[in-house]
Amino acid sequence: MIIFFRKHLKTVLMALLLSYYSVYSYAEITKSKESQWITDWVLEKNERGISAKCRQNKNKINQCKFTTVSNESVAALTAVVADVDNYKLWAVSVKISKKMPPLDAINNIYVYTEYDFSGAYNRYAVTRYWAEKDPLTHGIKFNFLTENRPTPLADLRLVKFPLMAGYWKFTPLPNGKTQIEHMSFVPPGGVVQETLYYPYNLAVRNATFDTILALEKQARLPKYQAFNLALLFKK
Repeated sequence: MIIFFRKHLKTVLMALLLSYYSVYSYAEITKSKESQWITDWVLEKNERGISAKCRQNKNKINQCKFTTVSNESVAALTAVVADVDNYKLWAVSVKISKKMPPLDAINNIYVYTEYDFSGAYNRYAVTRYWAEKDPLTHGIKFNFLTENRPTPLADLRLVKFPLMAGYWKFTPLPNGKTQIEHMSFVPPGGVVQETLYYPYNLAVRNATFDTILALEKQARLPKYQAFNLALLFKK
């Protein structure tokens, strides 16, 4: 899931003209480093125990990878991400998030999300989440990718977010702590990619720092501490 920090996005979103990107186009963007990425991975920020390495796509939008080490367990952190109806409690700018049918799905969870932005119409997205377990590290990877599923809108002023793609990855460490890795890529299209790509990239990066810290805080709640990872992979 990709998150934006409101105070950095006010100017950007005033001019944001979103263009459509399909799942196929995302695959085409990510499959070829040589032709699609114009920079190598560069450490852009290391603060509050979180590091951010980013590379720039030829459309001038960054793909960033965030890493940190947390005292919270893999199960608790995964439980927060799996609790899709409560993203507004920790994810920056999320106003509403709710699971869409089929409600009993485990391998593919579909989520309708609304984002509350200052200075622009609110946005929405339909996103698919699916979990994978690493048999070697016993870590959990929670992938997410926007989907083109029809959904009724209560507010017709909402603008569709064209693409959010990435993952949350939680890996247990020998010292009992957990490595958190989060990667995201959100090409917005329009004026942002042409002239406002720098503040846009900055806003995405800074928002994710705050979101990771909020994720850790949320994971300390008792209901997440008691989460059973086996529930994600039940048949």
